[in-house]
Amino acid sequence: MEMNRPQAVSRRTLLATVGSLGSLAFAGCTTEHDEGYEEEPEPVEDHTPVQHRLPELPVREFSDEYEAGIDAGLEANVTGQDSLETALERGGIDVDRLARERRYLYLEYVADTPEIGVLWEVGYVAGAYVPYVLASDDPATLEVTVLERSRIDFGRFVAYINWVRSFDSGDDSLEAYGERVFETLKTKR
Repeated sequence: MEMNRPQAVSRRTLLATVGSLGSLAFAGCTTEHDEGYEEEPEPVEDHTPVQHRLPELPVREFSDEYEAGIDAGLEANVTGQDSLETALERGGIDVDRLARERRYLYLEYVADTPEIGVLWEVGYVAGAYVPYVLASDDPATLEVTVLERSRIDFGRFVAYINWVRSFDSGDDSLEAYGERVFETLKTKR
């Protein structure tokens, strides 16, 4: 005798049924609920590219900055190491240390605002170094360390005696002398 037994549902049939019911349940979920909202980017003209200082237009080239500093430094009245320090301080350079050791003249100065640039200061130091070399019987190579206000090393640059002599003799232009000094500038940031 046969009994009326309910037909067994196979696992495959059960999973297919649940899967199709789940698909139907989630079918409307991909629709964006905020249909009236459309994101539009802000116009680029409304953005400020820097937080603090906006450059004046037209923007000056790097070379304009350090060449202006060199021109100002060349006007300094320098006859030796002591007058070099005085000339640097009169030019707005906060000299922390200026000392000669053998063939090198070591200068450490505190940059006013290194975050907005030290190019003019680098140029001024390089410019004031020229009359020092020309007035000195035994000039020394200049090695400069630029310090931040907290006396942390910000960067370094060098000016060589033969560069000054090439500039003075007319073999190199002011631009070439400035570029040579500027190319030695290495910053920590």
